[in-house]
Amino acid sequence: MKRKILSILLISCMLFSLTACKDNSTGNVEKVAYDAKAVAAKYNLPEIPEADKNLKIQMGYNNCDHMVAAIVGEQAGIYKALGLNVTVTKTNNTNIAQAMTTGEMHVGYMGIEGALNARNEGAPIIMAAANHIGGSRYLVVSNDIKDPKDLVGKKLAITEDPENDPEWIKWASKLGIPTEKDKYQIVKMGQKDAPMALKSGQISAFSCCDPYASQCEYQGLGRVVAVGWGGTIDETKEKNDHKHGWGMCCIYAMNENFKKEHPEVAKRLLVAHSMSLKYLYEHPYNAAMMFADGFGTAPEVGLMTIYMKTIAEGRTLTWEFNQENIDNFVKQYDEYNIDKKFRPKTDKLGEFVNLNFVKESGIESFSDFTKKDKIDEKFPIGISFEDWLKKAKEIDGIDNKVGNDIKIPEVYKK
Repeated sequence: MKRKILSILLISCMLFSLTACKDNSTGNVEKVAYDAKAVAAKYNLPEIPEADKNLKIQMGYNNCDHMVAAIVGEQAGIYKALGLNVTVTKTNNTNIAQAMTTGEMHVGYMGIEGALNARNEGAPIIMAAANHIGGSRYLVVSNDIKDPKDLVGKKLAITEDPENDPEWIKWASKLGIPTEKDKYQIVKMGQKDAPMALKSGQISAFSCCDPYASQCEYQGLGRVVAVGWGGTIDETKEKNDHKHGWGMCCIYAMNENFKKEHPEVAKRLLVAHSMSLKYLYEHPYNAAMMFADGFGTAPEVGLMTIYMKTIAEGRTLTWEFNQENIDNFVKQYDEYNIDKKFRPKTDKLGEFVNLNFVKESGIESFSDFTKKDKIDEKFPIGISFEDWLKKAKEIDGIDNKVGNDIKIPEVYKK
């Protein structure tokens, strides 16, 4: 009986994650030449006021790769280097909005639509910086779906009102399938549970962000058939053109009262956000390991995810944004004549967006960073995964075979 139970546990381990049952107490993160204190010192920030030195800061982030900076800031010692006592909590957009409304949470990585709607309903939430513009969400189908038209009539874990969702409308149009929800059996399911539901035949497709799409591809649980680009109006624009074409996806949100009451701490939090994103571009291998450890997934899945975020889809993780990015986010709803009740609430958009906070905090532009730190030279847009991985390992002196067997799906390259 004991052997039988052990066998069942081992099989379950293999199904749910390539690393879930591994003794991962030491994690996958490597030691690299990174001095967070030295980087922080370059910003010449004023001393934290005495009254704020013991301030306990609560930060939230979603169960999604778009929010990876929250993990990097913690694991790379960036918050500590800036004298910040930050508690990082993985939760969901609704919980973050509620906690920021009451003041229990001070900063959070959130989807822009949820944050904007919360602001419209009276929540003291502002968009302090960008976090993810353009950028990817995925439609993953089971292996028995040979043609997208096979999805008609099947169980799908997607948005409840697909005909009023710009992302689904774009996917359906490209795949040649109906947009209407009555053509499918739509079920409500968390994206974390969806890969196993796909494998077991409970559903035939689901929409998600990473690591769940890359997990399905890497483990052979299913395949990605469409990628959503976060409110992008003109998909012919260059992938590294942040100023045109791309809409907003996820933001670095802050409680407005907290910013007013603790201005120096708020600036340091914004610097921490930019430092975390810089680390991700400068040390992508280690950032991928931090992500893999934080999400309990395989190192290879972490690498696929970070490659998508920094190369395949362009430089989508950034602290910089402009008015056109905001406008494009709103325009996508006009493009498809989405019913008013399904649109983001923009009545208080002017109060919500802070275009100047980044500059006021002494943070350089994102484009200056990629040029000055030679990110564009080291990891040019369009570099193959194999060359990117090789360079990423060389930069930090990492000598292992992790990721060498990865084959990037063709749909990721488009």
